Amino acid sequence: MPNLGLIFTGGGQSVGDLVAIAQQAEASGYRALCMAEAWRSAWIPLTAMAVATQTVRLGPYVVNAYGHSPLFTGMSSIDFHDLSGGRLMLGVGGGNKIINEQWQGIAHERVLTKMREYVEILKKMARTPLGAELLYEGKIHNMRWTANADPGPKAFPVYLAAVFPAMMRVAARCADGIAGGATLSANYIRDILKPQAAEAAVQAGRDPIELKWTAVAITAVHDDREAARRHAREVICHLYAPLPHPYYEFTMREHGFSQAADDLLRLMPAGKLEAAIEAIPDDCIDQMTIAGTPEECRARIKTYSGLVDDLLLLNATPPGPDSATESYQGLFTLPG
Repeated sequence: MPNLGLIFTGGGQSVGDLVAIAQQAEASGYRALCMAEAWRSAWIPLTAMAVATQTVRLGPYVVNAYGHSPLFTGMSSIDFHDLSGGRLMLGVGGGNKIINEQWQGIAHERVLTKMREYVEILKKMARTPLGAELLYEGKIHNMRWTANADPGPKAFPVYLAAVFPAMMRVAARCADGIAGGATLSANYIRDILKPQAAEAAVQAGRDPIELKWTAVAITAVHDDREAARRHAREVICHLYAPLPHPYYEFTMREHGFSQAADDLLRLMPAGKLEAAIEAIPDDCIDQMTIAGTPEECRARIKTYSGLVDDLLLLNATPPGPDSATESYQGLFTLPG
């Protein structure tokens, strides 16, 4: 079994809610807790979770490199690594045109070069001892910086979000690990992504076995199998509106579900959720999510064994009215 973690988007949850879930997740045997930098910030909820936990690893998944300079991401990482007792797992990514250009007014350009340099700088900052100078000259980023804080005895790992072939080559050549997103089947990771990364790593003179792998799985656990699968369908639908991301369309087509992608691109912007749910075939749920009874979910998790080091579960069950942790009760039964 891969190490299990939880990933939070933060939508509709207070920081207090996230802390309560984090504490119960750690007690249940989860090994990692990550915060998507999507609907809210990552560092502040993660700091609250770090103070309330002892052993679980934590990290943003992922920091938007266009919204944060490498200097300030690096300094935040060093501080968080210190605060958490060396538990940081840092995920970074390039975002997309909508997030960068419409939400931030920042040109989404030269992504491959930017992300290579961004990762290289962060890895150097993680290894620059107190008082030492870091010099970096790139095509986009330059740095002349003296470390005023000790990054700790063990450098935090830097994971680069990648699934498109060109970014996968960048990640395999320079990052400590690959940060895979949601909707990646075990077969796709084994047959497509890992061979691509291995080839790029070898070309860069790296041993592919050094690369750490993380992926996200949309997960719904319920004794009522069909209720769980409907929850997973709804989450997939909402990946297409109101904030579409080319990543999810790409992975849907790569898995052979181009008709479903076409239908979701047409139906979701028009607000036709029920029709969109019906457009997702059963085989898509079987391959690209973990949804069903607890026994079925455990069996699906096992298919990722030997393929990823960490599998981050994204809860697809809607929140209940009584407590922040209510909708996570099924997920709390999965570790072990």
